[in-house]
Amino acid sequence: MKKNKDVVEKSYKEALKELEELVVKIEDPATNIEEISAEVKRALELVNYCQLQLRSYKEEIDKLTKKQSHD
Repeated sequence: MKKNKDVVEKSYKEALKELEELVVKIEDPATNIEEISAEVKRALELVNYCQLQLRSYKEEIDKLTKKQSHD
């Protein structure tokens, strides 16, 4: 997936906050159908970014705990 520079420059916490706001907007019956497509696309970018960040953090923690168990 192409990385959106705007997403990459966010912290995990900022991306998660924006994602939560998008979900509220998408679920709001007052949101125009035209807006929903763009909001869903943005939400998917944020979900992918957050998943990558979590995977990276998990790998780092696994390395640290593996190193600790060998010491």
